[in-house]
Amino acid sequence: MTEQKPKSKLHYFGAEEEEYFHRVADRRTQLLRPLAMFFVRRNVRSDTLTLASFLLLPFFFYPLFGLQYYAACWVILILHIIIDGFDGPVARLGRYASDKGALSDIINDITGMVIVALTAMQFGFAQPFLGGLYIVTYVYMIIFIIARNVLEMPFKFVFKSKYYMFLCLLLTVHLHHDLLNPFLLILSCYQTLVTTVGFIHLRRHLPGVLGAGTRTAWPSPDKVERRKHHQARREARRLRRINKQKEPTP
Repeated sequence: MTEQKPKSKLHYFGAEEEEYFHRVADRRTQLLRPLAMFFVRRNVRSDTLTLASFLLLPFFFYPLFGLQYYAACWVILILHIIIDGFDGPVARLGRYASDKGALSDIINDITGMVIVALTAMQFGFAQPFLGGLYIVTYVYMIIFIIARNVLEMPFKFVFKSKYYMFLCLLLTVHLHHDLLNPFLLILSCYQTLVTTVGFIHLRRHLPGVLGAGTRTAWPSPDKVERRKHHQARREARRLRRINKQKEPTP
């Protein structure tokens, strides 16, 4: 019988996204296995890849953007995304996936968004107010998503806009038409709404002054148990799917 490891709560996916995320992660691990094993055999750890991905943006993307070498910028940005996508498969195949690595990956993802947004603000493609508002609301939204996941009261689904922001910047630069600032305004409003909902639900869930839960604590114990039951069923389906893929083809 396959031992079921507890799933990490340190991620920023909603309840309905989580199963899809694990399925995609498993397929990506199998797809990238040859190249990922190249790093594993040479003792290149996932944290090293995360650090390499992290350093690309401030030391290469930002200065190249300032010099208007836009084609090189997009190559660096794509390389940042690709390397960031390798750290998970390397950690899983190397059998050292952990919450420490998950935390590093989250910091890398957020920092990448911040650097690209600050670059757009610095060189006049994003209004400072809208760019700053987008960064603040995005970071707050991620904090509340993770907090709710850790407390086992996740959002059902949350739209994360980082890669769409990258695309809007690319289109704004090359089409000479401002698509980025309207995008930043709309998504800042959405992220503010998600953050507000997360804050209200956390306030209702957390204990009061004396350490006792409030009367209107949310979610109820029954709902928590139902959610755990559904999560266990999803994980069992995922493990069955993995075992089926490992079965030799006759």
